Amino acid sequence: MNHTFKLMMLLVALFAFASCSKDNDINTDQELKKALIDEKTTPGGVRVKLWADSEDLRVSWNKLYVSLKTSSGANLTNASVTYKPVMDMMTMAHSSPAEQPVYNAEQSLYEGAVVFSMPSGTMGSWTLTVSVNNEPVVFDIVVKPAAANTKHTAAIVGSDGISYTVALIQPFKPKTGINDLQILINKRQDMMNFPAVEDLSVELKPEMPSMGHGSPNNVNPVHTGKGHYSGKVNFTMTGDWRLHFKLKRGNAVIVEDITLDLLF
Repeated sequence: MNHTFKLMMLLVALFAFASCSKDNDINTDQELKKALIDEKTTPGGVRVKLWADSEDLRVSWNKLYVSLKTSSGANLTNASVTYKPVMDMMTMAHSSPAEQPVYNAEQSLYEGAVVFSMPSGTMGSWTLTVSVNNEPVVFDIVVKPAAANTKHTAAIVGSDGISYTVALIQPFKPKTGINDLQILINKRQDMMNFPAVEDLSVELKPEMPSMGHGSPNNVNPVHTGKGHYSGKVNFTMTGDWRLHFKLKRGNAVIVEDITLDLLF
């Protein structure tokens, strides 16, 4: 009897351990509720899955996620992960602004972003190199044009001779009234490096071109870290809106006007 009791207790303990382990393996693929772009395996055997909020990546700021599992199926939570987008135009190649992934423990995902500056097609093709602990895997990426009558990223050469890229992060789904506004600003250091710009002041002026008016009660974006500038924009009605941004460094105007277009 004593032997039987001990065996029963051992089975209960093993069942409890298995259940606990399953509960702690947060976010299976079915629970992520994101679009799987592709998956690869590093030379060291780490399975790398690339995810996005939508299967359609566009000429804009795109949030991209990576899930990592070891050869045994365990989540890899402490890896060094980097993104490197490259557009191959046959006779030349260039990169674009990228925000390097940071691990989100709640979702078991590494979260970063890429600003794709042009669509895939006759001019060239995109790849995204994801390096995991210095072991790269290369994903072929299809980038679609921006939605009709919209422009969520733009580049312009400033008065200082530097090319600046401005990309819209928020509002992701614009609505009538006051919206949170967030933009990312990068500069082109060379064809492969686009560091964030953190020392600008930004002036915002919304315009509705089809109606010939702007809107009141907007708040100029201010730098909040890593090239992100946050403010408020007021859309008084639905339709086509153009956001005019003036970029200044100190008292000097670097960019008089760079525009992004929204339609909702």
